[in-house]
Amino acid sequence: MPRPGVRGTAAAIAVLLILSAPLRAQSSAPAAPGDHPAALTQQLAQGRLVLREIRFAPGSDRIDQSSETVLRDLAQALIENAGVFLIEGHTDAGPDAGSAQLLSERRAVAVKTRLVSEGVAAGRLLAVGYGASRPRRDDGRHNARIEVTRVQ
Repeated sequence: MPRPGVRGTAAAIAVLLILSAPLRAQSSAPAAPGDHPAALTQQLAQGRLVLREIRFAPGSDRIDQSSETVLRDLAQALIENAGVFLIEGHTDAGPDAGSAQLLSERRAVAVKTRLVSEGVAAGRLLAVGYGASRPRRDDGRHNARIEVTRVQ
């Protein structure tokens, strides 16, 4: 049985992906460490935000303390932007696709939970993990593990 907040029905996920398809084409530049909420707000208004600063303990969904500022800024930006947002979790390709899938789901839910604790309405956030099925390119600094996309 799927865990609430992690997986929806296949039809619901398909609808979300169809709704967000035009926005995926408008990929914005990755957010830089220390971006002010206004910069994050602007990128969210464009439909997509790539967050390289949200880090987790290795092999875990425990958010690293160094991510606190960007999560507070992201929460503020989400509060200032109307709509529903998809929190996407990604992992690197690894030997165990099943573990990577579960880890990416748990990380997306951990970010959603943290954003809700900062005042973002839970009903405005959806969480999905893509595992290694949609790996993000490493730019030499850090692999993006969390992305935020406007879906409505």
